[in-house]
Amino acid sequence: MASTIRAGRLLRPLHISPFFRKSANFSTFHSPNHPESVDVAIIGGGTVGKCLSVMLARFGVDSIVIEQNSHKSQKGQPGDPNPVTAHPRAHVLHTRSMEIMRELGLDERIHRMAPPLSQWRHFRYLETMLGTELGSVDFFKGQTARWLRMASPAALSHLSQPLLDSILDDLTERSGKCENFPGKVHYLQGYQGESFGIHGDGHVSVALAKNPGITEAGGESPEISRRVTCQFLIAADGANSRIRRTLGVELEGKESLQHFVSVHFTCRELWSRLRELRRPGMLHFVFSQDAIGVLVAHNLQRGEWVAQFPFYPPHQKPEDMTKPALCEHMIRSCIGLDYGGRGMKLKIHSADAWRMNGLVATEFTDKKRKVFLVGDSAHQFPPSGGFGLNAGIQDAHNIAWKLASVIHGTASKDILSSYTPERRKVCRELRDLSIDNFHRGLLVPEALGLPPNIPNLISEALESKAVNFIPESARRTLLETMLGVGRRLNPVLSPPVMSFFKAESLKKLHEVLEKHRSLPLLFPHHDLGLEYTAPGSLTRGGRPKPRPRYVEGVQQYQPRLCPGARFPHFWLTPGPPPKRTPASALAVSHASPHAPISSVDVASTLSISTKTRTPRWVLFHDSDSEETKFTLPKCLAEVGIHTGAQAGGAGLNNDFSDRKSDLFRTVAALFVGKDHGTRKLRVVWDAEGSWRALVKEAGGADVGEFCVLVRPDGIVAWCGGAVSDAVKAYDQLVGTKSTRS
Repeated sequence: MASTIRAGRLLRPLHISPFFRKSANFSTFHSPNHPESVDVAIIGGGTVGKCLSVMLARFGVDSIVIEQNSHKSQKGQPGDPNPVTAHPRAHVLHTRSMEIMRELGLDERIHRMAPPLSQWRHFRYLETMLGTELGSVDFFKGQTARWLRMASPAALSHLSQPLLDSILDDLTERSGKCENFPGKVHYLQGYQGESFGIHGDGHVSVALAKNPGITEAGGESPEISRRVTCQFLIAADGANSRIRRTLGVELEGKESLQHFVSVHFTCRELWSRLRELRRPGMLHFVFSQDAIGVLVAHNLQRGEWVAQFPFYPPHQKPEDMTKPALCEHMIRSCIGLDYGGRGMKLKIHSADAWRMNGLVATEFTDKKRKVFLVGDSAHQFPPSGGFGLNAGIQDAHNIAWKLASVIHGTASKDILSSYTPERRKVCRELRDLSIDNFHRGLLVPEALGLPPNIPNLISEALESKAVNFIPESARRTLLETMLGVGRRLNPVLSPPVMSFFKAESLKKLHEVLEKHRSLPLLFPHHDLGLEYTAPGSLTRGGRPKPRPRYVEGVQQYQPRLCPGARFPHFWLTPGPPPKRTPASALAVSHASPHAPISSVDVASTLSISTKTRTPRWVLFHDSDSEETKFTLPKCLAEVGIHTGAQAGGAGLNNDFSDRKSDLFRTVAALFVGKDHGTRKLRVVWDAEGSWRALVKEAGGADVGEFCVLVRPDGIVAWCGGAVSDAVKAYDQLVGTKSTRS
């Protein structure tokens, strides 16, 4: 049922049934007193909700995270001999997500807590974990990994989601107490949303109640015990989002692509055996006679694993498939009963049944742009490719600076309308890729003589009216018997009498792997190259997309200066350029005198005011004229941005005094030629010529002046010629004119 919003009065609260309970736990460190009014209320304390609260705190915006669970999470720390976390799900942080973590100052800690690359660079295909290996893929020995590493100052990582949560917990605990995160993050745990309504003045009122599953027995509706008022409400409440359903927002795509049982277990002994066999890996696809599944190594050294086994409802029921005895048997079968799997010490911590969907919401916000969907409430992808959590982090990154700009009064609320077109287009592309990746993953069992559609066909046949006379228990037994017979008749898993057919199957498998047709790990274009180009995006102008380039089975990233694209990475070197070598120079006050600095870091570091913490747009300016370098301060003064530079000076003063300068701050002057003595700024040189190559590719090499306007989230908003045109574009995009002195 869709909610109706009317101006002028508070609606009668709409009843919302208890929000979907997440199995992930949440650490408790909130103060006993929570505010009744806050800038942003976030329903759901999962990873995406935490990320958004931290991003808002960085911009000086207070928020409250409302999480219905009240248990403390257990944090696995480096050196902990027996770490046990909540049931892990996601574990891959893509390059773009790590750039965002770099903005938050978390990238180094993530890499310290993550396993070394040598333990997760492979996908392995095996009869059993300790038995025969059928094939493997090393994703970091080819060109794709090398090019991806060159495209960013950050590197993707492999960290179990509960450990990422513990890092975010520590940061949010310090929020409001440190200079870099002046906004306060409040936590309210053990509560759930009961209803919400929108006042005539635009404020949102959220009614909360104690989680009955924690505080009460029985199924009675809990008494509403608190109310929070906020400017904006965020739905980070998962795939079964009640907020989304209350808004009447539909999901589009494919449901129930497959059903799985996910089993979280620890087995430290397994790592020592795999190390002896020289078989480290992230994903282990096992095709044994007793079980078929994927064992995901969240941390090999600490022995933390998640096993995924397909099952086929309605004949196989979740409550039966998640029984500890059955889960343990399947895990030991995958390890290898004849290779020590029977006696190996392992402990099962939890088991969940879930269904794999490929869905995207039709809208990511309500019509009044007061309620926003992020993470799984807005989209659900197959895990093949690891885009679910990463898309959620980037949802938060997209909306955080927009909310902060509106709350601080530096932009019109109209900029919030860009959230749905920008994120929905990208998420639809990621959904389609994830579904395609799922089907790519099925090419391996198909090559091995295990057609992936057969179990579903058998299950469907057992549902037909023709076999209704057979009891349900007998149909389940029949299904499991037929699946077992199929595994045992497979030539790869059968006795030597089938050796000819086994050789043929292995030949097909190696062809799939060598031709890069199996499930990949790296996706450069979809990681760094997706663009906000849908109508309604917060950009001006555009350029035709280049022809896709595929290498090693995946589309490659092609850096370019284009509205809607991520501002490309290139390294800048301190000090003067070599003699007689033309080079571009970037004047920036925060450059280290010794270490190289990335253009991505320039944009992210300087996209926030050190005084007011408001989001800022960054202007990169290039000219092939020595004369323009000296006239840049004059150009800025003509449009009302006073840099404080003296007439004829070569630098820009970063201590701007007027409010406009604090919002739209020209921090970079790029030019070709010798250094004429920048006095108030450090000079960093584009010694490799990467910037000039990008300008040339964008068509700016033949004009005397070229500007690139970058949004606070590192997305190129506009490219053009004069500084005055850049300022006009900025005013149009933010929808408000700040006073210029």
